Amino acid sequence: MILILTEKNDAHANLLIDKLKESQIPFFRLDLDTKSLEKTSITFKNKNWYINNKNEKITLSQIKCVWNRRTFVQLMLDEQDKDYEFNIWKNEWNKTLLGIYYYLKDVKWLNYYRKNHKAENKYFQLDIANEVGFEIPDYLLSNDRNEILEFGKKHEKIVLKLLNQDFYKIADKEYVGFYVNIIPYEKLKEFSKSEENPIFLQKYIEKDFEVRYTVVGNDHFVCKIDSQKSEIAKTDWRRYDLANTPHSVIEPPKNIKEKVTLLMKKLELTYGALDFIVSKEGSWYFLEINPSGQYLWIEDLTGLKITDAIKNNLININH
Repeated sequence: MILILTEKNDAHANLLIDKLKESQIPFFRLDLDTKSLEKTSITFKNKNWYINNKNEKITLSQIKCVWNRRTFVQLMLDEQDKDYEFNIWKNEWNKTLLGIYYYLKDVKWLNYYRKNHKAENKYFQLDIANEVGFEIPDYLLSNDRNEILEFGKKHEKIVLKLLNQDFYKIADKEYVGFYVNIIPYEKLKEFSKSEENPIFLQKYIEKDFEVRYTVVGNDHFVCKIDSQKSEIAKTDWRRYDLANTPHSVIEPPKNIKEKVTLLMKKLELTYGALDFIVSKEGSWYFLEINPSGQYLWIEDLTGLKITDAIKNNLININH
């Protein structure tokens, strides 16, 4: 049986589950959003775990593999300032989930939560990407004003990236993280000499196009994103001006595919979504890898069979 760790509004999980049903593959869905967990009962006794939700009940001894779309309790923005009782509830659930994951440590995962967590570390990613030979735009992480200003003088254009994407509410508007933005040197001068958090700056690369490179086991799905054709998406395609941002399937250079394969091996990942910039000179610059990255819009726009690859991968390790 396949255990799917997700949340109730996950369209990726919904599509995969439809395909599992068509193939009559047994699965159990564990939604980790608050509303779903309020209707979930769980018991650990006699060295086994029992989970019951929506009138479905399983023992974890039935699980042969895990698809890890979510790892811990998924909070909505309006749940982030709850009282201490809610925080106790959330923390106890998360500790319980760790117990479940320890119990399942010897089954196959796509990807194991500890490997996900390690691979999400920006600095570890960059270290491994450099080790396998990817070109990487010059970068700086610092909260030292002098270092930041020196980096700003060094490059004609730089961008600011947030290392943590979260829910934010500003002036009654809700945001899921912030986009990459070009930062003028004059703006850097506003950085204080003390009390600031570290920021991640990167040299801006003039783009020909961008690439979303999705890996599922031995399958590589490579999508060209013509972000420079949109004034909205040209700095960060995640602004999603899809009508003016063509997406198309491409074959990556052989050396890039080899490096991606090696990167996945070193990170011990089966699934990963990588982002690249391709410069006007044709150089591929590695930006990052997301071990839980979204892919459904790529599948919808290009017809790439990413969900089928995930299904087949899970079925293979389920047997």
